[in-house]
Amino acid sequence: MTASKIYLKNVRAYGYVGYLPEENVLGQWFAVDATLWVDFEKSTHNDEIEDTVNYISCIQKIEKLIQTQKYKLIERLAGAIADSLLEDSKISQVEVKVIKHPPIPNFQGSVTVEITRSRPHSAAKTTKSATTIQSEPILEVKPASPKAKAADPELSKDPSKIISIHTDGACSKNPGPGGWGVVIHFADGSTKELGGGIRDTTNNQMELQGAIAALEFLASQSQSSPVDLYTDSKYVLDGITKWIKGWKKNGWKTKDNKPVKNQEFWQQLDQLNSSTIRWHWVEGHSGDPDNERCDAIARSYTAKYA
Repeated sequence: MTASKIYLKNVRAYGYVGYLPEENVLGQWFAVDATLWVDFEKSTHNDEIEDTVNYISCIQKIEKLIQTQKYKLIERLAGAIADSLLEDSKISQVEVKVIKHPPIPNFQGSVTVEITRSRPHSAAKTTKSATTIQSEPILEVKPASPKAKAADPELSKDPSKIISIHTDGACSKNPGPGGWGVVIHFADGSTKELGGGIRDTTNNQMELQGAIAALEFLASQSQSSPVDLYTDSKYVLDGITKWIKGWKKNGWKTKDNKPVKNQEFWQQLDQLNSSTIRWHWVEGHSGDPDNERCDAIARSYTAKYA
């Protein structure tokens, strides 16, 4: 077996794998380290990607499995990731380490499962596994999420098209540590989640930052067709659809001639906004699954920075 290896560190995603009810409903962050045994000697001379492994594809496989599967056991997730990576014939062996922070009362550590598998799948697999529990800080993650269905059959003709976006923000103590979350639905039924946070902020700033992040992602997709964007913040909705016109006309001053609060956030949002964005308000904590998901992401980052 070749000694050449590719190391993928801290591949992070949000998923619903777990035995506890909280894990199945609210989800949690997962981090994956993967070691790939690959003979990439040719690529060290000819600089051709065909002679090595496309690690971007490997990262996407890991993220997709975390986002879409609802296994009861983290061990099952580790095995599925290993098998998926071994579908690439250039990879002769993989070592997969999956880390999570389960919602166990009074436990602030992590659970780690490690598994090693070799090709071929048809033969008995060479498997070495171990489960460890460690006390360590919660990992920062870049979220993403499970699949959803496209509502309009016409949109399915372009699978990469974004059909809807939900955003939310949260803050503890206000001002204090805060976070934001975004859920993006594509026409092919897939969903992507984004999230982030900051140690010292306000709830309105996080509501705005969620919308800004959503439109930044949309801008990166070069999509010209309309997109429905949902927020539970009337401050954001009324600000971007009504108040902002007067603020700009008045030199970013309110009717009382006072400086507009969070001006830098509003200016970023204004630059990203366009006539293709159809803004909607959705009542928060009313059972809307996408709004609840955004809230969960935002609150997870709020807790991280608390």
